[in-house]
Amino acid sequence: MELKNLQKDITSCGKDISKHLDCIVQIQEKAFKKLTHTVSACLSTIASTMEWGICEIDWQLQQQTEILLSIDHTLKTPSETKANEWRLHAEELRRRGLLEEAEEFFLKALNEYRLDYRIYVGLAQTYLQMNQFDKAKAYLEKSLPHAPKGEIDYKSYSYRLIGHIYACEEKYGQAALALKSAIELSPNYEDGHYDYAQYCAQIGNTKPCLLSLKKAILTKPLYWYLAQHERNFEPVRNDVKELLSSISTPAYRNAKRAIDNAEVALNRARKAVSDARCALRKSGDKDRLISEIMFEIANDKLKLAKDKLASGNYLAFLEAESIANESRAFSNKAVIWADGEKRSYEKRHEEKIKNALKRIPGSLMMWPLFFGIIGAVGGCAVDLLVSKGLSRPGFLVGIIVGLIYGAYNILKELL
Repeated sequence: MELKNLQKDITSCGKDISKHLDCIVQIQEKAFKKLTHTVSACLSTIASTMEWGICEIDWQLQQQTEILLSIDHTLKTPSETKANEWRLHAEELRRRGLLEEAEEFFLKALNEYRLDYRIYVGLAQTYLQMNQFDKAKAYLEKSLPHAPKGEIDYKSYSYRLIGHIYACEEKYGQAALALKSAIELSPNYEDGHYDYAQYCAQIGNTKPCLLSLKKAILTKPLYWYLAQHERNFEPVRNDVKELLSSISTPAYRNAKRAIDNAEVALNRARKAVSDARCALRKSGDKDRLISEIMFEIANDKLKLAKDKLASGNYLAFLEAESIANESRAFSNKAVIWADGEKRSYEKRHEEKIKNALKRIPGSLMMWPLFFGIIGAVGGCAVDLLVSKGLSRPGFLVGIIVGLIYGAYNILKELL
């Protein structure tokens, strides 16, 4: 429709191009603004959709936590066990998109056993997917007395979903009150803080908005990305930008510092591995240095950390710092291993020299005598008839060959 409208605008201006040049420029600006607004809206929608999707995934994960699984241990009577079976059946139906059937089994489970918090929330999630917000809110409110406590008070989880419902109805004041209850019950509930920040932004409470947003981001860095495009923050967009910058800048500096330290450690490891490699060559062994493998790992991790730092993303900065610290740790281990390997191969080289020195007397006496006798025997057939004794030339040649062979054995031991 927008393209058709633009086409009409261009047609109306096309009768006299020179006269309506300004009109054409205005149309181009109008198109660009519409495109920019559309892209921004899409990013905002993606951010909101991701948040709702994360909420749904989060519930699936929450059901695997120890505190919610412990509810199963309290189920003792046949009716309680049956209710749990119906609940599981309902969860699977909901995952398959059969919402009306899921509702039926959740209600059957609730009629059988009314103390299982998971039934209330599962039923509320089903109503949310069916866009029946009033029913969802009613069952979330009913879930509050049955909410267990673990890392968070699960009342906070119910209040968060209630806040979502109020927000969908654009009742941001009530949404903020619900989320305030959530974070008061669970001060470290990062998801609750992120939602509370959004609703505070909508009602103009800038300070609590920024405080909660910062807590949420520092605990769950994903919210740094979502906050950039979440339209609920539009009323305080400039303040949010400053906050995001104040969070990412120290992260960049920390990552840069970690990379610099890793670079120093890598250079130290490079020198240690080089010395170990020289000792290995002198020893004559053909082993692969463990320190060299560690050095290569450290080098690869440092390159990856530098790439992360160059990306300009907050989460990448955090990853870069962690990876750089891993690189430094491998470099430090490489130094320790390289020093040990150097000493080991130097010791082997010294042992070879000692062994070679021990062989000098035998090599310079035994081998010349051995080859001298062979040379004498070789020439004996001729010399025996002439001199009636041992062959002196053959004997001398054998001695010389024996000396050469003995020296060769000694040098081979040393090299």
